[in-house]
Amino acid sequence: MEKARSRLAVAIATESKATPLDRLRYYREVEGTIHRWLRELRVRRRTGLEAHEAWFQVLDSLKGLLPGPDHLPARHSALQLCQRLREALAPLEQIERLETRG
Repeated sequence: MEKARSRLAVAIATESKATPLDRLRYYREVEGTIHRWLRELRVRRRTGLEAHEAWFQVLDSLKGLLPGPDHLPARHSALQLCQRLREALAPLEQIERLETRG
């Protein structure tokens, strides 16, 4: 997840000068979401809380999205990366919505 956040930060920085303000806000929103879930993951690990199945789905999705160091880095635009990260984080967002309702 940290790797995803770093890649997104680089993609955003690369495009920041030529990007409309509304899109930059979208990028920052996704970046904030990743940061929030990264903090949650660290808290869960530190306190020994059991991980929900959705965490495993998300982490597997992120592994597929961000290949390892032996793979040539995929060049994604910040917009593409944001969209893919949103899709990958969707299971956690869904659980959070359900927990806040109930």
